[in-house]
Amino acid sequence: MKKIIYIAILFSGLANAQITPEFEIGAKGVFSGNLNLNSDESSAVSDFSDTQLLMGLRQKLYNNWRAQFVLGLQFPDANSNLGEVFYNNIFIRLEDQKNIVKLGRTLAKTNLNQFPTLRDDDAQQFTYALNPFSDGVNTERDQYANVLEYSHIFKQRLYVSLHGENFYDSMVPDDFRLNSIGASLMYKVPLSQRWNRNVIQEIGISYNNYFTDRLGYSNDFDASVKNLLFSTTLNLKPDPINFIDFRLQAIQNFGWKEVVTLNEYFDYTRTESTTVFGTFRFLKQKLERPNYQISIGGGYKSLPNLEVDSNQLIIIANSFYRIGESFDIGLQYRYTENTGFTESLFGKNEHRIQLAIVYSFSKIFNKQFGDREDLLNLEHNYLR
Repeated sequence: MKKIIYIAILFSGLANAQITPEFEIGAKGVFSGNLNLNSDESSAVSDFSDTQLLMGLRQKLYNNWRAQFVLGLQFPDANSNLGEVFYNNIFIRLEDQKNIVKLGRTLAKTNLNQFPTLRDDDAQQFTYALNPFSDGVNTERDQYANVLEYSHIFKQRLYVSLHGENFYDSMVPDDFRLNSIGASLMYKVPLSQRWNRNVIQEIGISYNNYFTDRLGYSNDFDASVKNLLFSTTLNLKPDPINFIDFRLQAIQNFGWKEVVTLNEYFDYTRTESTTVFGTFRFLKQKLERPNYQISIGGGYKSLPNLEVDSNQLIIIANSFYRIGESFDIGLQYRYTENTGFTESLFGKNEHRIQLAIVYSFSKIFNKQFGDREDLLNLEHNYLR
């Protein structure tokens, strides 16, 4: 009898061990000295925005599905009103081999590509479909939202997604109703096969429909701000040691025809605009690990419906060198120029020089699953 009880206790312990969740922790420290030279004034600041900590738990369910809980916190820009810490990721994800369901706060489908810039908001006005409910004070309001998203995966490479979001509304901050819906179609080479450097690494299209209030329109669709995004990443020289890639994203904001002047930031996000941004990058690898990279890119935004010719220009060049495991130093230069109504909102021009140190860390404990992506892939990565 004692032997039977002992065996039962042993198997009970094994069963409990099997349901212990997989635990992952990721961290990224981004520190830079910024020298800003613009048409109005100049400044030098110490910047650690976008530094963040991510934690995730994954659990096998009683079928072919598995669940993941992610909690992430980020230090926002110093001039934001988000406080000392912003919770950028708080979500549950359910997935099997071909389906993914996501519910909570995380990155919205306002961007389809990751460009090799120091921070993901270095070209914010050119690389994101902008939140028309935001007053523009915080860049995080364009990137993150409360998300309900479903994706189906065909042949492990083609992602078809339907998504609904609640974007932060500066006028009604306590309104948590869905105020945006959309769909996307994305072809992506799996992370485990990117070493093969296929010419086409990613290509996709996304549509976002924001349910805005528009005077004189009772139909929700006609009153909406609509954005269409196209993005691609091409390996121009798919060499395993020295290779060059090209990244491109275009955003068409169909906007409102009646917005012909920019009196405030809301007008800027709701008028018609066409944006194109692209980068060329050279990456040197040694022993299958990144050694250094050099990139140059630029973007242009045209706002054709305004009474005064208005457009925006950006040029970014940078170089990063890996001095240790996931430890990089870099130098980045950015130039922005605004004309017409955009000059009154953002200033005439600005030169920004940034000397940066970046450290990234990711570790999985009690590993149980193969990975589509790790925690750090939830966020911006310039060197990979």
